[in-house]
Amino acid sequence: MSSPRSSDLGAAEKAMMKDKVPVHIDDRDEVDPLDGVASDESHINYKNMGWIKAGALLMAETIALGILSFPLVFHRLGMFGGVFTTVMLALLSWYTGYVLVRFKANHPGVLNFADAGHVVFGNFGFYLFGGMLMVKTTFLAGSHALSGSIALNSISSHAICNIAWAAIIAIVSFLLAIPRTFEKVSYISFVSVTCILTACMITIVATGVQRQEDLPDFPASGPVEWKAFENLGLISTVNALTNIIFAYGGHVAIFSFAAEMRNPADFTKSLALVQIVATICYVIVGAVIYRFGGQYVSSPALTMTSKPVRITAYSIALVSIIISGVVASYVGAKFIYTTMFRGTTRLTSNSKRTWAVWVCICIAIWTVGWLIAELIPFFSDLLSIISSILTVWFTYGLSGVLWLHDHSSKGPEGAANGGIGFFGNKRARGEMLLSIFVILFSMVIMVLGMYSAIKGIADNYAAGEYSHPFNC
Repeated sequence: MSSPRSSDLGAAEKAMMKDKVPVHIDDRDEVDPLDGVASDESHINYKNMGWIKAGALLMAETIALGILSFPLVFHRLGMFGGVFTTVMLALLSWYTGYVLVRFKANHPGVLNFADAGHVVFGNFGFYLFGGMLMVKTTFLAGSHALSGSIALNSISSHAICNIAWAAIIAIVSFLLAIPRTFEKVSYISFVSVTCILTACMITIVATGVQRQEDLPDFPASGPVEWKAFENLGLISTVNALTNIIFAYGGHVAIFSFAAEMRNPADFTKSLALVQIVATICYVIVGAVIYRFGGQYVSSPALTMTSKPVRITAYSIALVSIIISGVVASYVGAKFIYTTMFRGTTRLTSNSKRTWAVWVCICIAIWTVGWLIAELIPFFSDLLSIISSILTVWFTYGLSGVLWLHDHSSKGPEGAANGGIGFFGNKRARGEMLLSIFVILFSMVIMVLGMYSAIKGIADNYAAGEYSHPFNC
């Protein structure tokens, strides 16, 4: 029996609505809008990635310039404290990432964190999680533009303003973001990971062979030494924790990457690959350089080396700075695009109009990111606040929220277990406690991280560390 609305439509009205008729039901819970799309010239087939390419994307988003902050993290926590904390947070983020993949399997229509918010909290959750996602990805775009300008300024001897360098990075990043599928971007992700690990190896070798006398500020703090445990105060410890959390912050992209896989469930393999490789690299870079540099380590660690080595390492790391920024901005651009066209043929259309919309979205994200980075004198410290508020929730806290939703008596996991929810078996009870823990952990880190960052901004303002906006 046809619906009254369908029967009332005349042929002319149906023809006018042809472009607006949903290809799939706009249901963020049960229906994947990217499934069943014909691969031809008029449509783009997004679901064409395997787990290795998806892993390359997540690795490029995870292992970037931040890896060279780990020697300073180990200095703040001590050698044992640094290794232990890194491994523990890695295991916890591995589990929370696995929860996200399971949530995607239970709700095939989820394409991003905003859709997950819609499943749990309705429209309020969609706009809340979507807003968080856009703030994080846009600030990451600005951060990478700024980091790229610092790298170019270190490499080049030309007296070009940092504003111009940042603009150049933003333009190059925009051009690399033009392809509309993650599968296309995955190829440059392999390059990104190779470059940043090469830069790390150069830095490790350079710090190992250089004399102590060549370290910055030596011998102001005495001979080089490392400690198994360190206590430099609350703020220093919190900064170290937020740096590690930020280094595992690729979770914000998990739904977006999995959505374009042929089999999203295979993302568990991608996640395992990235967590293992990233943790090994973080521990090696942090421990070895801290052993060589001791209390004289800096962030990023390549600034500890001689100028020729620093130029070489920065030149190679610059590739990763750009590409990892592209991947991050891509997640935000995809969210805007799918929100605009979900439920219509334009979602997968290969027309000039949809390409124009996509290009405009990418331009907007990189322009706004660049403007924010140049307009706010304390952008780096503000980024610390954003990381404290958002990254810890995307990486840890929100996974707990999603698990509790799916395992409630009315959730898909709880219903499949006889409708008895969290208390169905020992595993369910254990995961419930772990979910509550990651939520509470995120709350604590958010408060402490905000306190640390705000105090840092206040102290730097008092010391006159900040210049005016758009300063070279």
